[in-house]
Amino acid sequence: MRRSYVAVVMLSLIGFVAVLTNPNQDRHKEVVKNELIKFLQKSINLGYSEPKDNFEQAGQAIGIMLGGAIVDRILDNFMSIDNYVVISATKITWDGKTKIIGIGAFGNVYLTKELNEALNKGLLNENK
Repeated sequence: MRRSYVAVVMLSLIGFVAVLTNPNQDRHKEVVKNELIKFLQKSINLGYSEPKDNFEQAGQAIGIMLGGAIVDRILDNFMSIDNYVVISATKITWDGKTKIIGIGAFGNVYLTKELNEALNKGLLNENK
């Protein structure tokens, strides 16, 4: 009987911690934005060689900054978060279809492999 009380207390404690550390919408957006910025930088690096002078370097930096602003707008318009109290889901709606691209739990957001595969597939198809 005592073991069942300990189990209930432990599960309650884990649930309480999960509720307190469930990532908010800003954390979800930050993680997805960082992933998209990495993709943007990778695509810029594949398209260009090392900058030859300061103008090319400045151009690449401006391109990444503009890309970051575009990513923010895209995420504001197409990303949503569903909060299920102990976990949360990152969703993207595109062409009328909604897909879960991430799960948030215990202060972290874990992105699905589908997002990386879709980004890499698009990157590889553009360079063929």
